Amino acid sequence: MAVEVYHEPLCRRYYASRCSCAYFFFLLIALVGLILPFFLAYTNVPSFWLKTHTYREQPSITFQHKVLGTLQGTKQIRGIDRQMQIVFSSMTDVENLYGPELRVCNLQNIELDFNRDGVTDEFHFTALCPLAKGETILGASVATFFRTKLSSRARVDFDSLAIAEHRDGMGGGSLFVDGDYILKQKWPFRAKGGYYLPYKRFPLLDPSDHKIKLQETLLPNIIFGYRNRNNTLDYVQQYKVWTPSPGVPDNHGAYANFNLTMVLRVPQQDVLYTPTASEVLKDAWLKYLAIFVVVKYLLEFFASFVAYNQLVDTTMRVETPHEREGVKATSL
Repeated sequence: MAVEVYHEPLCRRYYASRCSCAYFFFLLIALVGLILPFFLAYTNVPSFWLKTHTYREQPSITFQHKVLGTLQGTKQIRGIDRQMQIVFSSMTDVENLYGPELRVCNLQNIELDFNRDGVTDEFHFTALCPLAKGETILGASVATFFRTKLSSRARVDFDSLAIAEHRDGMGGGSLFVDGDYILKQKWPFRAKGGYYLPYKRFPLLDPSDHKIKLQETLLPNIIFGYRNRNNTLDYVQQYKVWTPSPGVPDNHGAYANFNLTMVLRVPQQDVLYTPTASEVLKDAWLKYLAIFVVVKYLLEFFASFVAYNQLVDTTMRVETPHEREGVKATSL
């Protein structure tokens, strides 16, 4: 008994002259098979030509050791509470602009890289400010400045700002703030060429290129200029803890310091960028090909129906094994 070990299909071939209706009909089928998927993909997807794309990256954040902070509260003068402000900074040019409001504080910064990939995962900043007798702190704010770099797809380098603040009706002895440093984009980055320095001509509170004026050190002016940028990193305060002040001196007769602690976490996040020409063409080809496969199957079924039922005049020829080149048919 013979057993089938292999099989191959034989074709029915249809022939027609170049000036026949059948030739133009099947030519039309071929054109529709090429053009129709393009129009379906172009009109049905949100954007056939990819204009923007995203990828995930953890920004490389470097602390610039630039700090500007203020403490607001009251001070008892002859039994009367009067408003007062304490200013502290790590920049000498800024400190020179403030007189009696300036206070020398102990500033510390710790950078943590948990997975040891060379990118800082957390920043811990602490400002310890001494308080005089009769001073009560009701609010605190601090601005820290960083250098941000992206280097995976989008290659960009710019300075950024992180601000922590809190106001309370009760006098405080410390403020603890924990938050995330999140990238905000109004415009996508470009993904070709070298590093892009978008704000090189307009740095944040940089005394190296000009003499700092008092108006430039005010937090509302700093924030306004920072928010005018297309791309920023915003410090999103997730948790805040305001610890009330004891209001009495310690055992040594000195009043407690005000402790401001800021924890800044740098997570992986989505980066919006403008794709290159090769990415645009690849994405468009995949969209076209996905629809082309379906259209091609339906048109082939329709063309087979028309040809087999002789809806257009053609000559049919059935292929036999003897017509296959290099194949010898053997009867079993």
